Amino acid sequence: MKTPTSLMAIIFVAAFCITLPCPHAWAQTVTNSATVKDQSTKNETAVTRPQTPAVQANASFKKLGFRVANWKTTHSHSETHAQEEIATLKKIGCEVETEAHGNHVDVRYRCPEWRSIKLSTDQLINQWSTWCAAKGMETVIMNPPANTKLPTVKFRLTASRTVHLHNPKEAAQIVNTLKLVGCQVATNSHGDHMDATYSCPEWVTIELVNEKTAHSWQKWLNDSGFETQHTHVK
Repeated sequence: MKTPTSLMAIIFVAAFCITLPCPHAWAQTVTNSATVKDQSTKNETAVTRPQTPAVQANASFKKLGFRVANWKTTHSHSETHAQEEIATLKKIGCEVETEAHGNHVDVRYRCPEWRSIKLSTDQLINQWSTWCAAKGMETVIMNPPANTKLPTVKFRLTASRTVHLHNPKEAAQIVNTLKLVGCQVATNSHGDHMDATYSCPEWVTIELVNEKTAHSWQKWLNDSGFETQHTHVK
């Protein structure tokens, strides 16, 4: 079982379980009120802050997956803007390097492994996906806005399926891809291979950036035993 062409890096899923502000306000928000802590597995981190009852009651989060495989560089002539950009990129899990050049700062960044953030509204999804796209990142959105103009793939797997994986790198890619899109996954190592058992009993919809990527995802899901539906761009 192989992952789509766009998923050939090991996926690291980071779940941000609060309502995040727009990207430009993110750095100040986490500085003032958030802490980063490890969760039960090495592939999950979370940003938390004191929550109001309204935030605690809102469990209907959407999720944005993103990565940028190769180094990208931006040039900032404002030290304040550069520091805000650096803080945002680091908080969402990117590698960041900087270099000063007299009247401007070069900010280099990459995120070769997929990560994700959970968001509570379509407005935040749109803000963050637009920001990620402007940074040259690939994106995939779970539970996208109902009025999206981009192609979507809907899928489910009501009965559990088990695969035997002998390549550790491929196993990590597959397990983390399944977790990225919300599947239930259990693994069990057996010396020279790993058993991965997964299911997704409820329908999940993902939004992709173009038809080529949507077809790649749909083929991989079909090959992995999922029932799928693809909505084309109108």
